[in-house]
Amino acid sequence: MPVRLVSQEELPAPLLGYKLIERLGRGGFGEVWKVEAPGGLHKAAKFVFGDLDAMDEDSRPAEQELKAMKRVREIRHPYILSLERYDQIEGQLIIIMELADRNLWDRFRECRGQGLPGVPREELLGYMAEAAEALDLMNSQYQIQHLDIKPQNLFLVHNHIKVADFGLAKVLEGVRAAVTGGVTPVYAAPETFEGWVSRFSDQYSLAIVFQELLTGNRPFNGTNTRQLLMQHMNGTPDLSGLSESDAAIIGRGLSKKPDDRYPSCGDMVRALKLSGSPLAQLIASQREPMAPAPSQFRPAGRSSSPTVAEMALDPAAPGPPSSVQITRLAPGGPGRLGDAPPQAKNNETPQPGRLPPLVQARPPGTPLPTAGFGARLVTPSAAHPGGQNPAMTLQRPVIFQTGRMGSLGIAPPEKTGDGVLFPALVLAIGQTGKRVAEALKKLICDRHLHTDKVPNVRFLYIDTDPEAVPTNPPDHPGGLAPHEAVLARLNRPGHYLQRDSLPPVDPWMPSGALYKLPRNPAAAEGVRAFGRLALFDHYRLIAQRVRQEIEAFMIEGPVNEAHKNTRLGLRTNRPRAYLVAGLAGGTGSGMFLDVAFLLRHEMRQVGYFKPEINGVFFAPPASKASRGAALGNAYAALTELNHYQAKKGVYQTTFDKSEPPVVDSEPPFTRVAVLPLPKAVTPGTQAAAAGLAARALFNEVLTPVGRVADEGREKLAQAVPAPGPTCETFGLFRLSWPRPEMLAAATCRFAQRQIQRWTAKDAAHLHEPIATWLAQQWTERQFDLETMAEEFRSAVQETLREDPDRVVDAIVNPLRTNTPSGGKFDAVAACTVLDELLKLVGKPDAAEDGAAPGLVVAPLAARHERLVKDAEGHIGMMAATFIEVPQFRLPAAEEAVRQITARLKTQVEALAPVRDLLEKDVRALWTKLVTAIGALNAGRASRAAEIVELFSEYPRKRLKLHVADNCLALYRKLLGSAPEYLREINFCRGSLGEMHAHLAAAAPQSTAPVGGKLILPPGCATLDEAADQFLAGLAPEELLTFEQGLQKEVKRKLKSVGSVCLHPNDKGPIFREILLRMSREFLDKHLDHADPAMVFFRYRSEGDAEALLAEAYEGAAPELGAKGGSGGHYETFVLGVPPGPAGDELRDLAANALPGIDIAPAVLPDDICFYRELSLVPLAGLPQLNEHGREAYQAMTTGDHPPHARIDIPWQQPGQ
Repeated sequence: MPVRLVSQEELPAPLLGYKLIERLGRGGFGEVWKVEAPGGLHKAAKFVFGDLDAMDEDSRPAEQELKAMKRVREIRHPYILSLERYDQIEGQLIIIMELADRNLWDRFRECRGQGLPGVPREELLGYMAEAAEALDLMNSQYQIQHLDIKPQNLFLVHNHIKVADFGLAKVLEGVRAAVTGGVTPVYAAPETFEGWVSRFSDQYSLAIVFQELLTGNRPFNGTNTRQLLMQHMNGTPDLSGLSESDAAIIGRGLSKKPDDRYPSCGDMVRALKLSGSPLAQLIASQREPMAPAPSQFRPAGRSSSPTVAEMALDPAAPGPPSSVQITRLAPGGPGRLGDAPPQAKNNETPQPGRLPPLVQARPPGTPLPTAGFGARLVTPSAAHPGGQNPAMTLQRPVIFQTGRMGSLGIAPPEKTGDGVLFPALVLAIGQTGKRVAEALKKLICDRHLHTDKVPNVRFLYIDTDPEAVPTNPPDHPGGLAPHEAVLARLNRPGHYLQRDSLPPVDPWMPSGALYKLPRNPAAAEGVRAFGRLALFDHYRLIAQRVRQEIEAFMIEGPVNEAHKNTRLGLRTNRPRAYLVAGLAGGTGSGMFLDVAFLLRHEMRQVGYFKPEINGVFFAPPASKASRGAALGNAYAALTELNHYQAKKGVYQTTFDKSEPPVVDSEPPFTRVAVLPLPKAVTPGTQAAAAGLAARALFNEVLTPVGRVADEGREKLAQAVPAPGPTCETFGLFRLSWPRPEMLAAATCRFAQRQIQRWTAKDAAHLHEPIATWLAQQWTERQFDLETMAEEFRSAVQETLREDPDRVVDAIVNPLRTNTPSGGKFDAVAACTVLDELLKLVGKPDAAEDGAAPGLVVAPLAARHERLVKDAEGHIGMMAATFIEVPQFRLPAAEEAVRQITARLKTQVEALAPVRDLLEKDVRALWTKLVTAIGALNAGRASRAAEIVELFSEYPRKRLKLHVADNCLALYRKLLGSAPEYLREINFCRGSLGEMHAHLAAAAPQSTAPVGGKLILPPGCATLDEAADQFLAGLAPEELLTFEQGLQKEVKRKLKSVGSVCLHPNDKGPIFREILLRMSREFLDKHLDHADPAMVFFRYRSEGDAEALLAEAYEGAAPELGAKGGSGGHYETFVLGVPPGPAGDELRDLAANALPGIDIAPAVLPDDICFYRELSLVPLAGLPQLNEHGREAYQAMTTGDHPPHARIDIPWQQPGQ
């Protein structure tokens, strides 16, 4: 629950010690309080609205604010309000920050109270300079735009600016970023209404703030969002309160095109400072007047000569930027379009670069906005009949910010072509709708690799079931993504009684239905009123998402991109919406009509005055055995549909108290298609029903079949008047050469087999080539014993700066030369020599005795550490090298590690006895040396010679032992590390195994074709068998070429396969995408490109072919017919066949096989499709509205949950 906000109350943990003092303000995102922090310091605390632990629309402000905090928490600057901390307490976000004295709006009001127009210019420029410095830092070093610059967010601390409130801050990606809502329309830049942010958006807002605080007037005076939106997008700012020099600068800062503004906020402020300087005025007084030119930068009624700032700052300025939209200013207000701009005198010649701009008439067919705005668009001809230089707002496609659209009439003019493509929205509701949408997405992916290739087709899915709505990215091509889904979760009854914005539900809900909601409601559970209630509760979110989808209709980019990828051409830029739902349940059946009217309303708001909304609905079979709630719901839904399609009443619904009702007197749907649900409900039958609808939608949206079918419907509509509310139903049968499906299946299998080869364990065939390579590497890397021993001897020599033998001789020789032949040995001299030698090489048991280890030990240890590090790196690299080598990979890496291990083990086994023998010799020498020195007093000359010889031999042997010890330790260390290399390889195997599992999960399932037959190669009964046969025919050299290309692409984008294995979460999805894409491209080049008609004749004799075509026609018969068969008289039969001679031959063969049947031919490049559509089927004649449906309906009227979604309409049963 939210934190209680009561004065003098202490906040709970983790903010213990913070005490509330007083509330400072309240805004759309939260409340700000003055608090006392531990130690008595005063701070500001912002309590953000929304519960972060909830998953609903109300939590969005908190989520947005939390994201912003994470973006700006690292920024430190004296002109940015410092952030102390932020915490979550029971889901509420609390932000502790520096406490400011006041904001610029307070200072402005103070100045107004003193009789001033605003903040004095010099004082204001100081504030602007500090704000600009902070904003430019955010922009240049952190790529962040604030997006909510206004006087209330520019605070003052000791008369210095503190920029605050980063709840809307956006990180730029490149030079722009997306924005989805929330900006303050008074100060927002035009591009934010188009749904994106530039690096210059804050500058636009700062320019408005400057003018407002200086003069008391804003450049745009709209009083509501619609007016402000139009003025920001198309209007000319009213700069009449500014000086000429300031007007030019602020005008540039308010350029419609972001790139035409100043490079930074600081540049704009510096220009303002310079424009008021004596230097600028002097330049202006000495400059010759120039010919006037119309400019957005000059206020209405002011001289059109260049301003002081233009001459002082840019003497060669060519006039306003190209993006300035020339607009007439109507008397009495800024941004109003009506009057002409000042005209140049007839006897003046415009100077080069200052010629009046060329304007063009509005494109024909562009709808004008509805009346009632402060800013009216006026056609040039109306304002200037025959006048020169008629000014106008230049037309261009725009995308308006979500939630900011009104009755603007901004739809682009209609364009048509001979192609196939048009903007399409598939709006799926409930589980049935979801199945169809996912089946359609899968068809698109099979044909075009990804839905991104056809961005003109968009998806939106609404459901009340939390388990059905996706929260993670889909793991298969046909899955719906989270951004394509809206969860309309049901809540407890009390929730609907407490929401301020929700209109009362009692007038339309069945009596007592609200209190029948379960304690923890999940889905609508077959109750239609609950489905409609969920729509009301989540209306704002659903309407926002609908508007987002409509935004995509406003520009040509998606259709152009789809044409670029498919070459299917433009059919029209007028959008269609396809609403897909089942009528038997609660969610889709409960809200489909309201969603349809909502779609119509939103599309008409933006100028699509005849929106095309097509319904695709599924109804359960009507029989005595099926008389249950599903059939009763369908009966009620069809009754309601018939009511509105027959225009028996005007639709009127208020979804939100703060908005006017949605009113519509026209039918909700342009076309209605009704299909039967399967009699036996199983996953297979449900998939088949969804697949039929998805295939029909695919053909309509992305193939010429849709155009041909539409032409048939138009001819029928002209010839036969509709007998009241009607619908259509259809069936289809395909004779498919399943090249796309085979390519998809082969792609997944091929990608999986790549990984299987990479992770295999059998490496017997690699033993010899790896052994040869390893022997070469062993020599090049100098891993042999002789080289290692020499490395250690070099370490000793480098430390001694002399050959160790010479050092020993230098120590021992004086003893030899100073002892006369046959003379007595000097015991003191002998002990001195012994000490020197021990300092050099140490005693045999020095470590155990605690004695000094010897001078050579440290450099040997250091060299040992370095050699181990180098050798481990080399061995690791040698193993890793194979992971990146095509046709070797993990099996070769493991084999290399095994062979390296064997070599190291052999080396250790050979060196250990040599080392032990050396140690034995060293100990024996040491014993002799100690014994001989101990017997010096009684010694003879021969004993002295023996001691000298021992002095010479012991250090040499001892040094050899040191070297042997280090060599042996090195090899043992490397040998001990070998299992680690194998563990790393096994880790890579596990990572690749997970990727294999992902690919397997995403692989298309081999199922019997829905509504048709496959044309497969001889000997193949299934698609999987055909894919395997195709893959088996690939040559080894082709596979090697593919793998080499794959390795190059992985190296370019992901560095290495090993890197992918070590970072599977980050790089795994990218690797899988690369593997699948390149596999598909590779296989596509090798798979037979023959069209289905050619394959059909290749595998069928003429007699068999005619029989098969007749079978296909019968198989395409619609399953759902009208009662009495009245709809059967109006049938459209479309035969789609590939272009070319084979297709022509097949069409002629079909005409022979189907005498007396009218065939509407269509070109279908990759398919042979029989499509039969029954049109003008009376809704009242559907079998679901017969006696069985009526009995199921009447039974529900007396049950716990009446069948109608709303009871405030006097529904009449169809036919009455």
